[in-house]
Amino acid sequence: LQRSQMLQAVILAAGKGTRLKAKTDTLPKAMIEIEGKPLLEYSLDALIENGITDVVLVVGFRHETIGRKFGTDYRGLHIRYVLNENYAGSGSMYSLALVKDIIEDEILLMESDLLYESRAISLLLEDGHPNSILVAGLSGSGDEVYICANDKQEISELGKHIPASSQKNAMGELAGISRFQPDFLQLVFSNAQEDFQNGNLNCHYEECIFRTSQQTIPIHAVPGQDLAWIEIDTAEDLQKAQELIHPLIEDKIQQR
Repeated sequence: LQRSQMLQAVILAAGKGTRLKAKTDTLPKAMIEIEGKPLLEYSLDALIENGITDVVLVVGFRHETIGRKFGTDYRGLHIRYVLNENYAGSGSMYSLALVKDIIEDEILLMESDLLYESRAISLLLEDGHPNSILVAGLSGSGDEVYICANDKQEISELGKHIPASSQKNAMGELAGISRFQPDFLQLVFSNAQEDFQNGNLNCHYEECIFRTSQQTIPIHAVPGQDLAWIEIDTAEDLQKAQELIHPLIEDKIQQR
C-alpha cells in the first residue's frame, strides 16, 4: 500500500461563512462555487489525485446540501460524515474533536474554504515529517494566521496576533492543510477537552495544535510559498479566487 492510501483525510466543513453573507445564507461555505464547481469538490479531486481513498467530512450548517451532492462515494473516494450540531456555537477545534474515535492512522487535516493546486497536498505527503503544517506565502488579506519557524523548520510562533516583529519575520501563513499522527492528536484532544470543560468551545484547531506542540512534539513547517492558493473568507477573497487564483491553477495544470 502506498503511504497515501493509509492516510485518512479529515475536512472541516461545518461553518457558515458569516462574512460571505449573500453567498452563504443558504449554502455551507464549502459549497461556494468557482466556475460552477464547489470549493469542496476541488478539494476532493485533489485528494483523489494524491491517492487518498478515505475522507471524513465534519459538517454542520446546511449539511444536507453536502450529503446530497457527494453521497458516500465520490469518484471512488469513500466519504463518511460527522455532524457538528453545535456548529454555530463552536470553533474548528470542536469540529475536529468530533472525529477522535474515527481516526485510525495518520490524517491529512484540511479546511474547506480553500482553493489551491493539488501539489499542496503532495508537498505534505512527500515531506516525510509525520506532524507538519503547510505554510503558504503571506496573502496580505488582513486575516492571516502567521507562522514563524526556527532553523530546524519547527514552528516557533503561530497566530493572527503575534508581535509585529514576529510578523515581519514570518515564514508565511497557515495554508489550512496539515498532517498529524494519531498519538500527537490524542494529546491535542485532551488539551481541547480541558478547554471545552472550561466553557471555551470556540478555539481554533491550529491554536490548540500549536499549544500542544509547544508542550510535547514540535511541528514541522512545510514551505509552500510558491503555491497558487487562497482561503476564501470575504467577497474580495472570492473575487480574487475567481479572477486570479483559479486561472493561475488552470495555467499550472496546462504546464505540467
